[in-house]
Amino acid sequence: MNLFGRLGGFAYRYRWAMLAFWGLVLITGAFFAPKLGGQLKGGGFDGSGSEAERVQDIMVEEFGVSPAALTVVFEDESLSARSEEFRRAESAALEPLREMEETSFVANYSETRDPRFISQAGSKSYAVIGFDVSLDETQDLVSEVREKVRSDELTTYVTGAPAVYLDITNATSEDIRQAEKYAFPLALVILILAFGTLVAAGIPILIGGVTVLTALTALYFLAGIYDMSVFVLSIATMLSLGLGIDYALFAVSRFREELENYPVAEAVPRMAATAGRAIFFSGLAVLIGLSGLLFFPFMFIRSIGVAGVLVVFVAVSAALTLLPAILGVLGHRVNALAVRRRRGVFGARFWSRSAEIVMRRPVLVILLVGVLLSALLYPVTHMKIGIPEASVLPERYESRAGDDILKQDFDYASLTPMDVVATLDRDPLSPAGMEDVAQLGTQVEETNGVANAESLYTVGRAAALEYAREVSEARERAESEAEARIEELVDEQYQNLREEQVQQAVEQQLAQFGAAGETAPPEVEEQVRAQVEPVVDERLEEAGARERVRTEIAAEVRERVDQRVPDLPEGVTVDGATPEGVANFLALPEARESEELREAIDTYVAGDRVLVQAVTEASPYVEEAREAVANVRAIEPPAGASFLVGGLSAGQKDFITSVYGKAPYAAAFVLGVTYLVLMYTFRSVFIPLKAVAVNILSLTASFGAMVFVFQDGNFSELLNFTPLGFVDATLPILMFCTIFGVSMDYEVFLLSRVREAYENGDTNTESVAKGLVSTAGIITSAAAIIIVVTGAFAFSGIILTKAVGLGLAVAVFVDATIIRVLLVPATMRVLGDWNWWPGGRTRTFGKAARG
Repeated sequence: MNLFGRLGGFAYRYRWAMLAFWGLVLITGAFFAPKLGGQLKGGGFDGSGSEAERVQDIMVEEFGVSPAALTVVFEDESLSARSEEFRRAESAALEPLREMEETSFVANYSETRDPRFISQAGSKSYAVIGFDVSLDETQDLVSEVREKVRSDELTTYVTGAPAVYLDITNATSEDIRQAEKYAFPLALVILILAFGTLVAAGIPILIGGVTVLTALTALYFLAGIYDMSVFVLSIATMLSLGLGIDYALFAVSRFREELENYPVAEAVPRMAATAGRAIFFSGLAVLIGLSGLLFFPFMFIRSIGVAGVLVVFVAVSAALTLLPAILGVLGHRVNALAVRRRRGVFGARFWSRSAEIVMRRPVLVILLVGVLLSALLYPVTHMKIGIPEASVLPERYESRAGDDILKQDFDYASLTPMDVVATLDRDPLSPAGMEDVAQLGTQVEETNGVANAESLYTVGRAAALEYAREVSEARERAESEAEARIEELVDEQYQNLREEQVQQAVEQQLAQFGAAGETAPPEVEEQVRAQVEPVVDERLEEAGARERVRTEIAAEVRERVDQRVPDLPEGVTVDGATPEGVANFLALPEARESEELREAIDTYVAGDRVLVQAVTEASPYVEEAREAVANVRAIEPPAGASFLVGGLSAGQKDFITSVYGKAPYAAAFVLGVTYLVLMYTFRSVFIPLKAVAVNILSLTASFGAMVFVFQDGNFSELLNFTPLGFVDATLPILMFCTIFGVSMDYEVFLLSRVREAYENGDTNTESVAKGLVSTAGIITSAAAIIIVVTGAFAFSGIILTKAVGLGLAVAVFVDATIIRVLLVPATMRVLGDWNWWPGGRTRTFGKAARG
């Protein structure tokens, strides 16, 4: 007896101890498994060291950007968001958040006067709250923020990445409860129809429940030392339930067969030696598929792979240890509480006849199946990929509702601009450095797909022009005031000059009387003055004295105006400002003392690095925005400068590039190792090659369904989701690694029975027919259970879970029908005894082998 038979014998001999051990595991799991959701983390889309990730690190470490932020949307259709009443209510709602220890800043319309904080219709506004803690710690604050920000006057929505991830966690827990509510009863009905007894039907349900509880408990402890994504909860539950029930179904079915010919003590090891071996290698195939996710550097994907591997380990362990112990305790009572009489394999004649018909025209059948599967694959030809955001959630969740408002009523692209971080070889605030900033900003703004770009140069230029306008107006006022007094001053000074010269002329005339020793009488002085004044006036007029006085006074006035009103910096005029002019302006004391400009310098400059923020014309979540990132990255930087491009669109572009750069390696690993394992299992070169090929065909159907439903929006009302217009970029990877292994289950179980018949001396054709007939009922039931379990998750709230659930259901349906009924018999008939080359039969029988 092989290793698995000995393991089954061990589990039977120590069945009570084995049950006690698993009972202890379940008691522990009942305490820890429900707490798993609190251990899981949002995000997980970084870790590849991409350009966008480096920009994010620089923004946090050097520019002082908060690691995480929440957005609060305020709404009141009866008030203007600019009104005093609305702003007062908004400020009151935000005040408790300002007092939170973790809050680093609060930005809204009242703080910044930035019109982008007000909706286009004017009835909504939003505020951004930054936190000095990590994304995960901010996620823990979301509930507190939502409670504190509630307002009696305004409707509030708290959204942003931390809020979305928290809502995903809550939605996932709700989805699992809903799925289990339907999956368990429907699976039990299928099992009762398959086994005909309540006890036999209840065992797979029990093993499925044990697998779920144990796997979630193990994940709880693992999540304490290894970051696990919020999506792990639903996918791990789906796989645990499906695999746990399926493996138990195969084992119980084989045990009942063995029980007809052998006592319990022998039936258990024989069941383990055959079904247990198939379960182990089937689980190994699933494990290999999920291990492909470990090739990716992102926590989100890797953690699903780690969780999947752990789930498979638990499911196989339960099937190889707990299940034999239960069967050993039950013995013949496994057939108790019958609801119908036992009969032969359901549909045995159909399966035998179908195999016979298919194998008569195998090539034709293969061609027809190829055409059918190609039709199912057709939607993939127009597949688009992207990264969804809050729209993965149902509309009833607060973060989704808030995000929808931001999309519909605000300039959504400006909320998450592209961050271009440049490193200069000179001081960014110097004239030469500002020239580089201006040049780079202009190039970015003129790039295809970019709506506008902001930098220290654009902010400084706007401030410099405003300063020039204020200075010009001040000079005009001063000059106007001075001009109004010039004539008065000219008259005053001219009169003084005239009087002075008249007096001098009078004194000269009167001096003649003094020379004669006489004193001029007063009337003589008056007569002399009357004679002199016209002469002086004529002389002053000829000399242009009044104009000269006006010139002198005008010069004095200008000097006084210049003393009162400063000159504009070089390079700054009312009509414009050069980069040198902006640098000169920012060096002025007036600019240095401006709080707004100090904040702008802190925002856009960090040492020798400068920031240029570009707003894309398209939403940051669509392909056009990612193309704009590529266009910006292709810009030739100024001499001596280099730059990196980050932000949401850049991060998504880098994520998709990294994922699909690693995908070929993951696929090669999954396909190659699966082939080697199956080659070892069946001692054949062609059987595993065929198995891998037909499994890929099953995948084509699920990929087509994924595009048809989630990108094109078909059945969106039935499945209750908003079509994205694209497929989540991670879905093809997750589905390939998950579905490839799970759908291989049925291939392994079927081929194990075919191999068994071939070993017993049947021809290749007879072996295929026997394998199909002997596994027909059990594989049909197992496939129905997987379809029910995963199909239940297709009605969950999270789009990613919906897609994986639907994809698994479609792949299993195709595998259990088209592949098993048509393709497997046809290909095995074409290959004949080459199916088993080079291993052949390990025993020799008298019956001649016929094709």
